[in-house]
Amino acid sequence: MTSAHGRIGLKKVVLLVTAIVGIGAALVWASSEVAGPRPFTFPGDWSKVPSKTITLFYPAQASWEFLVSPEHPGAEPLKTGQVACATCHEGRQAELGASLVKHAKLEPDPIAGKRPTLDLSVKAAFDAQYVYFRFEWESREPGVTHTLWRYDGKKWVRWGGPKPDVSKKGVPPSYEDRLAVLIGEPDTIPAYDGAQVTFSQAGCFITCHNSMRAMPKEPSKQALSAHPYWGAAGKKRDDIRKYLLISRTAQDEAGAWDKVKTPQELEALRKAGKFLDLWQWRAARSNPLGHAGDDYVLDYRWFDKGKNTFTSPGEPKWMYDRTTMGFSAIPEADLPKMLEKFPLITGKNAVAFDPAASFKEGDILPHPVLQAPTESIADVLAHGVWKDGKWTVELRRKLNTDQPDDKALVPGKVYDIGFSVFEDRVSNRRHLVTLPPVTLGLGVDADIKAVKVP
Repeated sequence: MTSAHGRIGLKKVVLLVTAIVGIGAALVWASSEVAGPRPFTFPGDWSKVPSKTITLFYPAQASWEFLVSPEHPGAEPLKTGQVACATCHEGRQAELGASLVKHAKLEPDPIAGKRPTLDLSVKAAFDAQYVYFRFEWESREPGVTHTLWRYDGKKWVRWGGPKPDVSKKGVPPSYEDRLAVLIGEPDTIPAYDGAQVTFSQAGCFITCHNSMRAMPKEPSKQALSAHPYWGAAGKKRDDIRKYLLISRTAQDEAGAWDKVKTPQELEALRKAGKFLDLWQWRAARSNPLGHAGDDYVLDYRWFDKGKNTFTSPGEPKWMYDRTTMGFSAIPEADLPKMLEKFPLITGKNAVAFDPAASFKEGDILPHPVLQAPTESIADVLAHGVWKDGKWTVELRRKLNTDQPDDKALVPGKVYDIGFSVFEDRVSNRRHLVTLPPVTLGLGVDADIKAVKVP
């Protein structure tokens, strides 16, 4: 069922905590349905919209720096811009993923049982105002919880988190499923200044660098803190996320994370449209609100302007409203039958955290607290349903939002597009990605042809 207040609805949900030898415990789901609210109605008939199945593959630590290195046999042809990743690898995604998921060098920290590929079914349509997408993919379990707080009898501690990091600590993994959509105009986003290869040929790999989280040359928090742009005196970042090398003054083996152009140069790039639009549907942190996140990629993966769908405080700042919910926190043992009530949403079921409230060992609170998004962040509406081992996610956004951090989509044109899926309680680089190029045509032929609906 779907809650009128935007809470996740669950039917016949069972959550088991199963011991797994060597890695502690894992959360194992058995559920017939998980659904978010439906904030819009598709004006057409999805059964009449053609479907395109795209095989995503596991990339491991195959960064842009690897793709253009002597270790990659296709490096030199790729640099010319005359070939794309698919030129060599199309139809071989299964072989590629199977190699990378356990690669001796490119996957130094493998996850047992990680699947190497995933088939993503994509449909697209548009009308006079909006573009619509419908995605389907098989998913053994619905990842609808994210990181947690757990009361240990004396204090609240961070709990859950992604594989394989927390598994090594004997903590049950708890992390959300996610779908990302990356959009750019053909041959307008070069991989670096002066490059012949663009997003059109190399896709999301031009945004992936050795300095990012969980990558081989990730900078220390101390190095970031001391950096004039990233550190305490600048953007206050403690990690590096997706970025384009056109935002850097040079290239190096780490991806030139520290060689950022001036704010004036970055703003000129943004105004010229030299960025990628990124929509992120999150099963735990946006789907209960009927939204997907709206980001863009330039010198970093930034949220669009406005209030995000979630906030992640460094200590518990919210708890359930006992007067309306009947409890302040969820006992660990009761979580299986209370998942419908799990999302903690300001203005709905959350009140300010009271340290004097009565808590017992094992009580659980969500770490991210949800809130209604505003401004450009609120542009992408979403409806996600997990049922019988499959996610179905619909997205809707205005063709032209008139926002400077969004790409306007024009009927009759073709766009480059990429997809990634996070599943099985993972984060950062451990998604599955498309093999570029993939194109989207609004009413015109492309890999994915969006059809006009009334």
